[in-house]
Amino acid sequence: MNVFARTCVMLDSDGVKFLREVEGKEKGKEGNLLSSGPFQAWEVSFFSNSEGLLADPTRYRREPKQWPSPLSLNGGELIALLEKYFILIANEKEYRSRGKLKTSFLDSENLGNFHQQMGQELMLKQRVDPGKWWVHQKFTEDYKSVRNNLYGAVQDHSLKSYFKRRFSPESTVVDIGCGIGYYSNKMAEYAKLVLGIDPNKKYIEMAKGMSHPRAQFDVAEVGKPDAMKNIQDGFADFVFISDALLFYHVSPVPNPEADLSVLLRDIRRILKPNGTFISVEPHPVFWLLPWLGDTDRPFTIRTEYLNRRFHVTGTMSEIVQSFAKGGFSVTWMEDLTPNPAYEKTDPRGYSFAKEFPLWNLMELKPLNEVSL
Repeated sequence: MNVFARTCVMLDSDGVKFLREVEGKEKGKEGNLLSSGPFQAWEVSFFSNSEGLLADPTRYRREPKQWPSPLSLNGGELIALLEKYFILIANEKEYRSRGKLKTSFLDSENLGNFHQQMGQELMLKQRVDPGKWWVHQKFTEDYKSVRNNLYGAVQDHSLKSYFKRRFSPESTVVDIGCGIGYYSNKMAEYAKLVLGIDPNKKYIEMAKGMSHPRAQFDVAEVGKPDAMKNIQDGFADFVFISDALLFYHVSPVPNPEADLSVLLRDIRRILKPNGTFISVEPHPVFWLLPWLGDTDRPFTIRTEYLNRRFHVTGTMSEIVQSFAKGGFSVTWMEDLTPNPAYEKTDPRGYSFAKEFPLWNLMELKPLNEVSL
């Protein structure tokens, strides 16, 4: 397995012995080893996140019954296969040069980051609309519930409890990047009024079609100047954002138009003097790490953090510093953990999320409201 490229090939025991014999030999000097064999190999790599952003990100088929038919290869063919999947590296400089952002969705040379790989998978291989896919991988067909995956077990389970204890019948809330309005409606069960805004017109149309009586929805180009000009100063007791700020730290494409400083300035403006900004984002340390180890004793390998190629969340310091530059201070933070009942549904996913949190929640106050 290559944990940098997220690729994996399974070999029979003879194939492993062959690799030991060929190890250290210069290319072109392997002699009769290239014609030895046959060896059996299984191409078990696949883009596992096509099932959802919170699906197992390890990208190989774990169970032998899920493996494709084995390939029967001689030594030379086996080496070629392992080089194809970056298990063997023939040219280290060339291999490392491929760890760049993709220049387009048609770029097959550069590995790109997670967003780009996901876009390429959905648009070129599955031929599906990424917008529709995003909704369906998270919500049930009627859009009234979160699917029984890690979205439901961690995010939905935690936020329902949080909303109930955090909001009151006097609370006004602005849900920025509300999508189809699911969490806007959940907050409206406890708040006086929730205003959900999103740049996606289709999502807002869907939200309006199933809105709670105390929820309203509108289109707004979030993160752009004047996007929230229709919201008056000091309107909200709370501003809520989930699964959106990561796009400002590592964009899916170079040169993003949206500006985090503009967004944070708008949030400060629309908050009441003692208002609270609530941010729920994929955990900057643990999201998208491979799920390794036994089902009930997981471990993982982190290959990057400060200098990211694949990962698409900012570091913890980048996130907190961006808030500070935007005039906010973190007053509370918690890691979201799964509902214990989920262990029966997905033992491996439950064990991993229980040990390595996939989201964290921050509460922030404008700096001039924080008592030092």
